[in-house]
Amino acid sequence: MKKKHRQKLVPWVLLLAVIGAVLLSINSGYSNISYSDVAASLRHPGGPDASVTLLHIRFPRIILAVLCGMGLALSGCTLQAVTENPLADPGILGINAGAGFTVMLFLTFFPSLHISTMVYQPLFAMAGGVAAAGILYGFSKRNGKIVPSYLLLGGIGISAGFSSLMLIMAADMENSSYQLVARWLSGNIWGTSWYQVKALLPYLLILIPLLLAKADILDLLLLGEEASLALGVRVERERRILLVVAVALAASCISVSGGIGFIGLVAPHIARKFAGGRHHVLLPVSMLLGGLLLLFADTIGRSLFGVIEIPVGIVISVLAAPYFLILLRRQT
Repeated sequence: MKKKHRQKLVPWVLLLAVIGAVLLSINSGYSNISYSDVAASLRHPGGPDASVTLLHIRFPRIILAVLCGMGLALSGCTLQAVTENPLADPGILGINAGAGFTVMLFLTFFPSLHISTMVYQPLFAMAGGVAAAGILYGFSKRNGKIVPSYLLLGGIGISAGFSSLMLIMAADMENSSYQLVARWLSGNIWGTSWYQVKALLPYLLILIPLLLAKADILDLLLLGEEASLALGVRVERERRILLVVAVALAASCISVSGGIGFIGLVAPHIARKFAGGRHHVLLPVSMLLGGLLLLFADTIGRSLFGVIEIPVGIVISVLAAPYFLILLRRQT
C-alpha cells in the first residue's frame, strides 16, 4: 500500500522539480537575469534588454528543452516495451541518424528558417526516422520475433550508413547551410526561437496522447506474444502502430533539438526505480524525467564556461554514456 501511495506521489514531485529547474534555468547563463526582471518582463513585454533576452531567447529555449526531453523519453520508453529490449533508444537504434539525414536535406533546400517552412521540418525528420526504423525492424526479425542482438547491431549499422551520407552531403554545402547542420548534429538548442516551438507543438499534441492511450497495450505486450494473443491483443498490428508513433515522436523532437541521444534510454530506466513497471504511471514519469534531464543538461551547458556554450547533446552524452555501458554490461 505504501509503495502504491509513493508511486502516485512521484509524478507530482517530478512536476515540482521541473518547475524548479525552469526557475533555475531562467537565472542561469552568461546574461544574468534576476527574478524581479522576470516579473517586470512578464508585466511589460516590450521593456529593456533583459525582457528581450528572456522572452525571445530563454523562454523558447527552456520550453523546447522540456518538450523535447519529454518526447524523447516517452519514445524511448515505448520502444523498450515494443522491442522487448531495455537498451532501445532512438539514438542507438539509428532513428536519430535517419532523421538527421532527411533534416539535412531539408536544410539544404530551405536554409532560411521561417515558420512557413519550419513547420515541415518535423515531417522530413519523421520520414527519415520511420525509414530507418523500417529497415531495422525488417533486419532484426527472425521467425516472427525481434532478436535483441540484431536490433543493436542493425542500429549501429544504420547509424553508420546515414552518418556517411550526411558527411558526403556536408562536403558540398555552402558555409551557412553547413553551420546549421553542424549545430544540429551536435545536439544544440542554442539560438532557438518561438518558430521552433510553434513548429514542434502540433506534432506533440497529437503523438503524445496516442502513446499515453496505449499504456495498457504496452503492459500486455510485456507478458509475451502468446499471452497477449490469448488476451485478444493483435500483437503485430499494435507493435507496428506503437513503433511508427514512437519513431515519429522522437524524430519530430530531434528535428528541432538536434541529434540528442541517451535521454530515451536513461529516463525510462530511472523512472522504473520510482514508478514501477506499469505503463500508466511509467510513461508520464519518464516524460517528466526526460524533460528535467534535458533542461538540466542545457543549463549546465550554457553556465559551465560562461560565454562559451557546450552543446546539450555533448553534455547528455558525457553524463549518460557511463550509464549505458553499465546497462550493456548487465545485459551481456
